[in-house]
Amino acid sequence: MPKNVLNKKPLTITEAMEILQKRSEEDELSYWQRVAYEHAMQHARVDPSDSRKIVETLINEFEITELAAFSIANVLPTRPEELKDLLQKEPKILTDSEIKAIFDFLRPYVQKYLGE
Repeated sequence: MPKNVLNKKPLTITEAMEILQKRSEEDELSYWQRVAYEHAMQHARVDPSDSRKIVETLINEFEITELAAFSIANVLPTRPEELKDLLQKEPKILTDSEIKAIFDFLRPYVQKYLGE
């Protein structure tokens, strides 16, 4: 029997991993929760607090859509070209200087977590 949804909000991979980790300490995870947790562990790149800062800054300061902001925080592009690919479907067409500004904002996180 399906459970009722109490709250629905987008999360970064690292935020989801943190929630699933806490839940696993309280009770056994379901099969799909374990699959999601293992996926998150393999693909998480940034601390949950930093990923949230990235998302909020991209949305508020750079006026990026929520979907693109979460994608960028999850992927953490290492090159401006990767960032440009993630921004292709944005309703607002970004100039090269805006993309460079976004990448410059991301650079400390890329260096901190990926060493590039």
